[in-house]
Amino acid sequence: MSASPRPDDPSSQDDTPGVDWSPLWPHWDRRAALAPGAGAPPLPPQRAFALIARAAEPFRAGTRFMALPDVRFYRDGAQLRAPGDLLPGAEDRDDPQRYLQRLRERLDGARFQLRVAHPLFLDYPLWARTRALLAPLFARLGLPALPVEASLWIGDADAATLGLRLAPRHVLIQLPLLGACALRSWRTRPAPGRAPAHSLRARPGEALCWPGRHWHELGDEGGCLGLALRVPVRGGDAMIAAKDALADSVDAELGADERVAMLDFPPPRAQRGATALAPLARVAAAMRTAVADGELERSLRAGWLERVSAGALEPVPVPRAPSRLRAGDEVECDPRNPLLRLREDAGWRWAVAGHSFAMPDHPRLDRLLAQLRSGEAARVSALCARESGHESGRGVDPDLVAVLQRLYELRGLRRRGDVEDA
Repeated sequence: MSASPRPDDPSSQDDTPGVDWSPLWPHWDRRAALAPGAGAPPLPPQRAFALIARAAEPFRAGTRFMALPDVRFYRDGAQLRAPGDLLPGAEDRDDPQRYLQRLRERLDGARFQLRVAHPLFLDYPLWARTRALLAPLFARLGLPALPVEASLWIGDADAATLGLRLAPRHVLIQLPLLGACALRSWRTRPAPGRAPAHSLRARPGEALCWPGRHWHELGDEGGCLGLALRVPVRGGDAMIAAKDALADSVDAELGADERVAMLDFPPPRAQRGATALAPLARVAAAMRTAVADGELERSLRAGWLERVSAGALEPVPVPRAPSRLRAGDEVECDPRNPLLRLREDAGWRWAVAGHSFAMPDHPRLDRLLAQLRSGEAARVSALCARESGHESGRGVDPDLVAVLQRLYELRGLRRRGDVEDA
């Protein structure tokens, strides 16, 4: 992979309040630990709550299935399928404390928790800040080969309300943004009266981390708003991901056919044996071809490049709204989103902020990349100017402009004068 000579760690260029992850390194996936912070939450609480409210808005009219973000409301530990106006709305004015107070009065003391899974792709700045927050952790441990799952939660549920839990496929991280959260964990299922192996409490700016395969209880102290992360550690999930990639390759080869072949039964004598299994044999042949000609490997490598550029934090935000770069525009690299590329056949696959695209080779790509990574802003006309003596005369090279345009849309570049994502 061709990468920037400068550190590709987005956190080095981001003002996200940090967490000292070093207490986790000796105990990663073995025991619970508390990571201290700078005393400030890594995400702005009001903005995080506004994202919760935005994700919950469609659910106020009823339950939605197979939708992201996934919104779930728990009252006294039981999930309410249609919570209605128990979800945040305009009356809460994007104020988490106001929402907590409203529900305390409405529920007459019942404990609740609202949890939103996969919300960050709706808010690029929060997604980027979370990626920057995790970058120092993964720089030491290595980046997971599978996606990290992020959730936001708000509520006042105590440990007894939420009950014992297991999540054996992940290491779990909780970061309170407002209020405090508490953890009790046991290495085996606890018997009544048995003391926990670990009892920890985190405040804004701190992080709790523990192996998901340990039994645990979580509680929101008073009223808590926070960010939860699930880091995959189970090896079997990598096998599932590889099978899914292979299935995608086979679908692309054979076409989408949702019908299962219905074979004559009992089979005619002439169709007994391999002939009768022809529909399955075609799938098997496509699988062998995908592996033999490298299609599966190319798919896995492209997915890995996207994951590296996303810091494993998926789903990823959509690209910028289209805005055409002009010859006189000044552009520069956005240090939060390093430009990554990987040699692919006769060209390159580029990846920025979780998205990738293929681009044929070009004799000036290396020089263009070096100019972009210099840290200096430059005009599109200067970066993409045709070489002197070019048969088409003066002007810009449209192939290089296409590279800049795509990098800009994916937030690898920023244009002087644009309002920054905030």
